[in-house]
Amino acid sequence: MAKVIVSGEARKDLITIRMYIRDELLNPTAADRILHELRRTVEGLQSFPRQGKSLDAMIAVHTEYRYLPCENYCIFYLENDEEVVIVRILHQKQDYLRALFLQK
Repeated sequence: MAKVIVSGEARKDLITIRMYIRDELLNPTAADRILHELRRTVEGLQSFPRQGKSLDAMIAVHTEYRYLPCENYCIFYLENDEEVVIVRILHQKQDYLRALFLQK
């Protein structure tokens, strides 16, 4: 079983997702449901760390990133035999390439 580590950026993403759905869309029930599903999906990576697809499938450049869709979001992560590092959790319509590779 792999150890799952959630990066600081991914934690910020979860907070932003919750606040947006709860406060901007005024739907706290949906915010709780979506956060629950995201957490459940992340926890599933403990047992099946390679269940996501390689990001290579979406871009023409080789990268070690994998992604796993959940609700309207994608969980981007890196994995090896011992651990899974959740790097970002982004809405499917966000510019994930910029978020993963250009922004610090």
